[in-house]
Amino acid sequence: MIGAWLPALLLAMALAAVPARAQNMSRAAAVVNDEVISVLDLVMRTRLAMLSAGLQDSPETRERLQQQVLRTLIDERLQLQEAARLDIDVPNQDIEGTLDQIAQQNGMAREQFMEAMNQRGLLPNALVDQIRASLTWRALIARRLQPTVEISDDEVDEMIARLQSDAGSAELLIAEIFLAVDNVLQEAEVRATADRLIDQLRNGANFSALARQFSQASTASVGGDLGWVREGQLPEEVAEAVRQMSPGQLSRPIQTFGGFYIVLLRDQRQRQVGDATVRLKQVLFAVAPGAPREAVQKAVAGATDAKAQIAGCETVDRVAQALGVSGSGDLGTVKLGDLPEGLRRVVADLPIGQPSDPVQLSGGVGVLVVCEREDGSIDRSKIYQSLVQQRLTLLARRYLRDLRRQANVDLRL
Repeated sequence: MIGAWLPALLLAMALAAVPARAQNMSRAAAVVNDEVISVLDLVMRTRLAMLSAGLQDSPETRERLQQQVLRTLIDERLQLQEAARLDIDVPNQDIEGTLDQIAQQNGMAREQFMEAMNQRGLLPNALVDQIRASLTWRALIARRLQPTVEISDDEVDEMIARLQSDAGSAELLIAEIFLAVDNVLQEAEVRATADRLIDQLRNGANFSALARQFSQASTASVGGDLGWVREGQLPEEVAEAVRQMSPGQLSRPIQTFGGFYIVLLRDQRQRQVGDATVRLKQVLFAVAPGAPREAVQKAVAGATDAKAQIAGCETVDRVAQALGVSGSGDLGTVKLGDLPEGLRRVVADLPIGQPSDPVQLSGGVGVLVVCEREDGSIDRSKIYQSLVQQRLTLLARRYLRDLRRQANVDLRL
């Protein structure tokens, strides 16, 4: 949700009334290969980071985030410069489509969302520029790096054998933030940044939002979500740290060869190959046992209304909150075989993100939404794609590291 910010009109008036301040906002925070990142760019992106993460705008918060925000802006500028050199551009309709998705997640049309940003003192270009940089870098990786990746049948066979040997071991639902260290001189600075991000997370910041803003892992675009993994799929240092954690726990900075990880262990489970599972959310309208027919009909009408408002799994919580129904939310991951037969029939073939028809649930009437589905089998094509993504992530980090080393970056703050 969008927090309370200084209205854009007041911000504009303040800058007009104090020319020295306006001049200060236009001066360079950094120069990247003769291209300026202004103080205004830095202020707007820092506000966007705080807004996304649900953090209160305060001098302390700005100070904690500003250095990492500036580093992110420098990386984005390097990525855009490299894309321009290679004549890679992203169509405006792709950027507008992403804006539409973000607006929808906030329960607004795009025009309403952009106006809401304006009213809270946040220039919409801050978000547009971030989206453009993200999509452009993704397009560059797809064109420049992906054709170079080759995964052999032996590598796929080795991974499948490892997964089969791990059958029955714990699976972990992990989210990650990765901060790269290009050389030993940066180590202390990056560790301090990781510590600051952990402070913000412990003070209530949204993990997914901070991952989108600051993580340099390939999972940044999905809020750092790694999904269900086994220990053997994690870097050794991360796996060792996770062994000591409980569901819901946040790690300390975990140092690896390439940088620092911050890990959130969302959940864990024991899983056998062949166990089909679904992750479910529900919107539930409570009906007491033996309630009159009118109460049941009212609950069915409420569930029908909820179904009409749900547009994907990420909107379920917002719809439940807007309708004021308790008992709704995430039901976690369950085995299909453990569900009552009636519910199993409802969710077995329900498309991901699509709400069910109103259905009788424990305690009332509601709708169910499947957020994730796994059939329990080992899919060779998925293993191949996973290995490709791992290789691409490594190549992309090296590419960006080389761009940093070759760049002329002049920090002015």
